[in-house]
Amino acid sequence: MLKKIITIMATTLAFASGLAQAALVNVDYVVLDKPIPQLHKNKIEVLEFFSYSCIHCSHLEPYMLKEMKSFAPDTYLRPVHVVWDDDVYYNLARVSAAVDSTGMKLQADPLIFDAIFNKHIELWQPDVFNKWAMQQTAFDGKKLVKAYNSLENAAAATSMRKMGEKYDIQSTPTVIVGGKYQLKFPRGFAAGMITLKDLIEKVRNENSAGAATPSKLPKSIGASLAASANR
Repeated sequence: MLKKIITIMATTLAFASGLAQAALVNVDYVVLDKPIPQLHKNKIEVLEFFSYSCIHCSHLEPYMLKEMKSFAPDTYLRPVHVVWDDDVYYNLARVSAAVDSTGMKLQADPLIFDAIFNKHIELWQPDVFNKWAMQQTAFDGKKLVKAYNSLENAAAATSMRKMGEKYDIQSTPTVIVGGKYQLKFPRGFAAGMITLKDLIEKVRNENSAGAATPSKLPKSIGASLAASANR
């Protein structure tokens, strides 16, 4: 009897815990009035507006990179560096564009944040960044510098600027799932990752439901079939 009571209590506590952790609209996330088009329409986009100069972004980064490693094939991270001036933010956006184009986010981002916040290296200065990157051994610094100094790099940074302006991004980090659900992180970044998982699954279910909706038979074909049946 005692064992049965303990089992019931444990089940009740687990259920209550699940309710406490359930993502709440307008608390853990908000629904955007105007959705943001995804880069890849048929997948699930985790869009992150961030800045290498943002201390909160540096705190989120370990959680986001860990989560990124476990993304299903239908889910991807889209980092967009904000550009709020023509100096620090623009040049750091160039760094971000170089990291993205070389596919070295997992290797380079932790070191970039560490250099800026812990070692106080001014990576927004092009000469400083070039020198620092060439000294790195955890990733291909030469490849990163080449991407940073390419003709395409400035265009990519400008594109980030335009995107931030278009969607009026006023703070970082701003994380949006599926182009329509924005995370709020009221209980911190670790709890926010649980909400992120929930929202990814929510978008996945919505996409599946949309794909499963039977298409209506065109009226012209339906009329033709009806006419044939009445002959």
